[in-house]
Amino acid sequence: MPVIVSAAEAKRNFSELIGRAAYGRERIIIERKGKPMVAVIGLEDFRRLEALETRMESETHTHPIMRAFGGWADRKDLDKLLDEIYTARKRTLGREVEL
Repeated sequence: MPVIVSAAEAKRNFSELIGRAAYGRERIIIERKGKPMVAVIGLEDFRRLEALETRMESETHTHPIMRAFGGWADRKDLDKLLDEIYTARKRTLGREVEL
């Protein structure tokens, strides 16, 4: 659970907040007038966030069909599922399909 501090408190205790984020692994949200504005996080969290962003950016350059399939990659019954889909499609002849 992140710690929430006001901007005024953050100014007074900035060095302490840096230490808490770096060594205590705390995540600190700084508010201005009750509205969350920024977060102070440790370098390890920052690096993890950057790695996640990089991974997500590389996934967005993948064709949408491949991204959709990626969610099914761990299914063990994919062949059975596809057979069921094709069987169901054969039973519904004459349906309208937009191309």
